[in-house]
Amino acid sequence: MAIRVLILGVAAIGGPLWWFSPAHEAAATDAIVTASVHRGIGQEEFTVSNMENRTACLITKGMTTTARSNTLTAGADCDAVWPGLVQVNNWTDNGDGTVVLTDSHGEQVLSLVVGDGVDFESLEPSNAVLALTAVN
Repeated sequence: MAIRVLILGVAAIGGPLWWFSPAHEAAATDAIVTASVHRGIGQEEFTVSNMENRTACLITKGMTTTARSNTLTAGADCDAVWPGLVQVNNWTDNGDGTVVLTDSHGEQVLSLVVGDGVDFESLEPSNAVLALTAVN
């Protein structure tokens, strides 16, 4: 009997407290759009810069395809930055600070590593002097 009284007392007092508490209210949403360029959900843009020939282009890391991979789209001007970069369509994060960019045949075009002062810098091939910087 005492347990029933206790449960009823908690329900009688706790119910209204919960109902009128801020935790019960729906979360507010921010309807202000702060970016002037719409990017799809989960997309990230990077500037790829070639330090030797002083060229640059944009690539877009797109939707997730596997636990470690995303689609990748390179601008048409990216072949001037690095040969074959325009054919790259896959971004694979190896989980160790390295990223591999591959074409539709699975061939590696570039291997990148988390950079010092930039988001990523080229690791392979060894003659690539490239930097990737996220576009805000």
